[in-house]
Amino acid sequence: MIRVCVVAPAHMTGGQRIAARTVITGFADDPDFRLELQPIDPPLPPWLAGIRGLRTIARMPLYLGGLVRRIGRADVVHIYTAAFWPFVLTTLPALVLARLMGRPVLLNYHDGRAAEHLAWRWVRWTLRRATVLVFPSEFLRAIFHRFALDGEVVFNVPDIEQFRFRCRERLSPTLISCRLLERLYAVENTLRAFALIRAAKADARLIVIGGGDQEERLKAIVRDERIEGVEFHGPVTHREVAAWFDRADIFVNSSRADNMPNSIIEAFASGLPVVTTRPGGIPFIVEHERNGLLVEVDDPDALAAAVLRLLDDPALAGRLVQEGRRDCRERYSWEVARAHWSDLYGRLAHKRVSSAPEREVLAG
Repeated sequence: MIRVCVVAPAHMTGGQRIAARTVITGFADDPDFRLELQPIDPPLPPWLAGIRGLRTIARMPLYLGGLVRRIGRADVVHIYTAAFWPFVLTTLPALVLARLMGRPVLLNYHDGRAAEHLAWRWVRWTLRRATVLVFPSEFLRAIFHRFALDGEVVFNVPDIEQFRFRCRERLSPTLISCRLLERLYAVENTLRAFALIRAAKADARLIVIGGGDQEERLKAIVRDERIEGVEFHGPVTHREVAAWFDRADIFVNSSRADNMPNSIIEAFASGLPVVTTRPGGIPFIVEHERNGLLVEVDDPDALAAAVLRLLDDPALAGRLVQEGRRDCRERYSWEVARAHWSDLYGRLAHKRVSSAPEREVLAG
């Protein structure tokens, strides 16, 4: 049996938590693998968890203690990582401890801001300490290659039991936004695009799910600009997202920076046509007029025009939906991802490594 310590968020909202949970759940009944989660966000008392800064300090000894125990009984350490402070606070300790304890490290990088992050020499030096780098998109692999860092791609996958395909014979003007309400995702542009859609389709609705530090600002935009038909539903659990998708007919995303959003693949799996901006890795998964419609960043007029185009052309919408569904079967299925993870864990298992300066190259 191959034992894998998975270092990832357990409670924080975001794609890393979803991706890690998918892998752990997928191997749960496999007799050849045992995956154990080491949370980067160990639970704290509610009063302490709400205090930024202090909660980070309080979690650190819990996190480090858990790492020592779980890495000690693992054959492979699988670390999910993002850029900047999370990289320093959670990835670096896990990588150092794994190397000191002689365990091979699979570093799974999830962040659309990679180019800015990799500009730092010490970051590149640190990444070379991993045994193998893995990315959820060709976009990230291409960025890392520019910095002489190579790795493998294993795509994120939707939970097809949760996100079930539904055929919509004709689209209603019911839109959904499912991103964190943070500056990076520019949900204000979705709101302003929706105002234009509402002017053309008086029965249009926009469902906004998600929370973040921009929530009050976004609500103020709706209030001050008198945008009717917007519904803020706040943060929802990932298990609830599929039900919200089923209530909508078009998925809209207006992010400014991105990697490979799980929500877009989940929209494909749910039968929702996708209209999105094109930052970062999104054009690697959404091909304009094949499986979605792409518009430029910070262009609410273009976003609105694309949505109205779908509403006026059901044949186009139907083609996009069917191509998205096909991609889920052929590229974003658990069967495909599981084969990749099994191969990686198998190549890494029982390989003991030192703290040598160069990253080992796996054969095969």
